[in-house]
Amino acid sequence: MAEEVQMTAEGYQRLQDTLDKERQRRDDAIAQIAAARDDAMDLEDRNLETSQIDLPSMEARILELEDVLARAVIVETPESDGTVGLGSVVVLRDDEHDRELEVRLVSAVEVDALAAGATQVSEDSPVGQALMGRRVGESFEVTQGERQLRYTVKSVG
Repeated sequence: MAEEVQMTAEGYQRLQDTLDKERQRRDDAIAQIAAARDDAMDLEDRNLETSQIDLPSMEARILELEDVLARAVIVETPESDGTVGLGSVVVLRDDEHDRELEVRLVSAVEVDALAAGATQVSEDSPVGQALMGRRVGESFEVTQGERQLRYTVKSVG
């Protein structure tokens, strides 16, 4: 059996919306190809226009999204018991730069760099792995490249 993919309800909905958009893109592309075949334009123009549509990559993306969603297990946002889990919004203090960061711990498949709100951190990333299970007041270090970063958990929500 395929491996389950844990994700938040928000991440699941975002992936479902993406799947719907990809399906619509594919359907529009198929309609465009059909229209190009029916048009009276010369063969060379038709081949150029249809070659710019990459149906195989659209289909591959749709299959990938369908697979992830089929294996998805929705993880409820943890109750605020002070322990970091998938879906937690955490305020971290960056000890080196003396600043605070708000991050949300999410699964790798639901990370969206353009999402509004707290910065998303994948549970598979070095920071995400070190953050999982931490409590308010705990500090941890992660290595990024040649740098050692130190964070302190200020709050968990």
